[in-house]
Amino acid sequence: MDEPTCLGVPPYISTYPRYIAGAIWKQEPHAEILYSTIDQVRESFDKAIDIWSTADIAILIAGMIVPGKYVGGTPISVREARTLFSDYRLEDIPKVLVGPWARFGYGQKGGKLALSSISLAPPFDFIAPGDPEMVVASIAESEWSPENADLDVCISSPQEIEEYTRRGAGIVTQHPGFKRGYLICEIETYRGCARYLTGGCSFCVEPLYGEPKQRNPDDVVREIEALYTAGVRAFRIGKQADLFVFGSNEIGVEEFPTPNPEVIESLFSKIRQVAPEVNVLHIDNVNPGTIAHHPEESRKVARSIIKYHTSGDVAAFGIESVDPDVVRRNNLKVNMEEAVTAVRILNEVGGGREGLGLPHLLPGINLLYGLPGESKKTIEYNMEFLNTLVSEGLIVRRINIRQVIGFESTRLIDDDRSRLKRNLFFKHKEQVRESIDLEMIKRVAPPGTVLSSAFLEGAEGKGYLLRPLGTYPLLCRMPSGNPPSDVTNLVVVDHGPRSLIVLPYPIRPNNLSLAQWRAIPGIGNKRAARIKAGGAISEIAQIESRLENPIPEWLKESLSLEN
Repeated sequence: MDEPTCLGVPPYISTYPRYIAGAIWKQEPHAEILYSTIDQVRESFDKAIDIWSTADIAILIAGMIVPGKYVGGTPISVREARTLFSDYRLEDIPKVLVGPWARFGYGQKGGKLALSSISLAPPFDFIAPGDPEMVVASIAESEWSPENADLDVCISSPQEIEEYTRRGAGIVTQHPGFKRGYLICEIETYRGCARYLTGGCSFCVEPLYGEPKQRNPDDVVREIEALYTAGVRAFRIGKQADLFVFGSNEIGVEEFPTPNPEVIESLFSKIRQVAPEVNVLHIDNVNPGTIAHHPEESRKVARSIIKYHTSGDVAAFGIESVDPDVVRRNNLKVNMEEAVTAVRILNEVGGGREGLGLPHLLPGINLLYGLPGESKKTIEYNMEFLNTLVSEGLIVRRINIRQVIGFESTRLIDDDRSRLKRNLFFKHKEQVRESIDLEMIKRVAPPGTVLSSAFLEGAEGKGYLLRPLGTYPLLCRMPSGNPPSDVTNLVVVDHGPRSLIVLPYPIRPNNLSLAQWRAIPGIGNKRAARIKAGGAISEIAQIESRLENPIPEWLKESLSLEN
């Protein structure tokens, strides 16, 4: 479960604040609820604490199950939490910690063991390891006395919280990205993992939930309808271990349940009915083992998603490692052959594009280091896997390379702690960035690819950072020139290992700065200066004359000579 998307990292708003707000508003429909992301709080700790000091209760949702770095936001740190909630102005207010920190402990650095949440009391008066929305409902029913509430309560059936999912939709308007339209609602279809039957992966907390608790597809649709009515136009069906098996009758019976394409088709078609003008409809986690074990059903599921989603979508494959010893000792999902098969199948079905846009649905690869059985050979096996993808002409949208955080409640805590040395890990990571990532991003978004509605993140050095809205959005760098609009269309002109070099689309030659001309491959300083010195451009022949070379077709198609 990729918790950072759920904890205030833009552009996401998770199920946590929405469900909690719904639980409160069910008990007290007119209650005033203030929701803030940590990035808003960082603008002024003092101002935030002043506001909180008038509240009846303060609730912190915190945690990070998957370590990583994020553009645009960073989850709250332990130091920040202690500073904020130790302030004397909050002494008389019950302070409750919920979410992954409360349930599993905290650990924000890969390669380290998580620490117990007990050490966070104080500053927190109550550590609530139960499901946050159920805990808050219990507190509300106890007349806002946490000491009389059940802090360990968890759902026994999704139906218990369906009213919360809809009642809490209105809290989205308090998210800082709402007015900009820079907001994606994470949508949950079930909790747990079908592989709980065999214990699941050694490091993962999902099997701890027991048999997966699946929501009724119509309830998912009703939640999306409520959010759409509130003004949300972007959704990610992402808060589950494997979307492809949602609705399968074999969950709880088989380790790799057979997908039910009819359920997925119905779900996505109904979403489109209640959210007809959606800007983003993406997915997240998919078990590559499901695709390898059930290729035909998985093809049907992927085709159904593609029929209704928006392009640029990513299915995150938790491959973790293809080293046979690591796979065996950690009960991972796939071996090397199965991993390659899953990538091939998703490329076959999802690799197509509409016009100049991004591919429809590509795999994303997660590799995890610090697992039992790991050795120098682990790097060799994983590089062999990645090089196979390159040599076969396959495409993956992104490769995440992380170090595991060990949680006491998982089996990972009991291993022999044999690990790669940190210098080998970082050397390997750099090798992937240089030899694999660059080639993959060129395949994902070749020159001339058009990215619609990218949002301005801010200035960086002598240029600007932008990102389109979506699952794992591509980081775009625009050289300095006329400041781009808050939301603008972009065209890809060049690549870095993890980012794109872009210009406004369509390219208007007379509006480009010298730096922007230089960013186009093959032009360089002298040709860029010659183009700028030659005066206004009214036809393509003028550009080619100043370059003394024909321009590539993708550039011709991206140009607009209208003033």
